[in-house]
Amino acid sequence: MRLANRLETRLSVQYRRFTQRLPGIVLDLSCDGARLSSVERLRPGDKLWLTLPGLAPCLARVVWVNDSLAGCRLAAPLHPAVLKALVESSIA
Repeated sequence: MRLANRLETRLSVQYRRFTQRLPGIVLDLSCDGARLSSVERLRPGDKLWLTLPGLAPCLARVVWVNDSLAGCRLAAPLHPAVLKALVESSIA
């Protein structure tokens, strides 16, 4: 279940599972979660470190998967001002 409405975005990111660092794209984002398009098929329950532009890596857990898309819940929510800045930067 989503905790908040997500805002549409297109952010190039990196994520790390175990020791492998991979590219991805965040297609929408909220303070609590993200929809990630990944190069590998993730599984519900997977934990990964998601690196959003300009931020330190944050821990996320995969909640759902649909082909190359994964819904991720962030372990620590983003501040609303940080969310706004990320979304605005993806539009520019």
